[in-house]
Amino acid sequence: MSRRVALLLLILFGAVILLLWRPFDRSDAGDTNVQSRKMTPDFTASGLKTRLYESGGRLAHQVTAEHMSHYIQIGLTELTNPVYSVYTDEREATWQVSAEQGTLYDDQTLILERNVEILALQPDTSIKRVNTDYLVIDIPAETMNTDYPVTISGPQIAVQGHGLSADLYAETMELKRHVKTVFNPR
Repeated sequence: MSRRVALLLLILFGAVILLLWRPFDRSDAGDTNVQSRKMTPDFTASGLKTRLYESGGRLAHQVTAEHMSHYIQIGLTELTNPVYSVYTDEREATWQVSAEQGTLYDDQTLILERNVEILALQPDTSIKRVNTDYLVIDIPAETMNTDYPVTISGPQIAVQGHGLSADLYAETMELKRHVKTVFNPR
């Protein structure tokens, strides 16, 4: 009887070892999960130029990019080296915002990342350039926001701060937290 019990226990122990050994050996399963999560774009474009017009037919905004990948399922477009331009009633670009990478969402929110540069294109402005690493643009509301460090420069001024809110239509900017200002009168 003890021989049968020992043999039965040995067979049972061997079966348990085999069952536990294979199901938990997932060295290649992680690669499969990563590959299944990587999405392919529904369409791509190079040399993208998109113009947004107001109801009266006036050009309001323009977005250009070297490369674009659009994902319909998740409602976003990835942009490489995007440039966003805002136009006034006189059909002249007033602001130009560029970055290394951007993401445009279906709700018309544009997120720009890495080396974001905001240029004032009008000659009579005291602020010529704003630099940061992350910026959120609400295209319909014509607003820009960031909580990242910001450097503002002009012909006679250099300002450093953390965070920025801007209204492109009203042409106003407000630092969320001021750090340093250097004024160089001419």
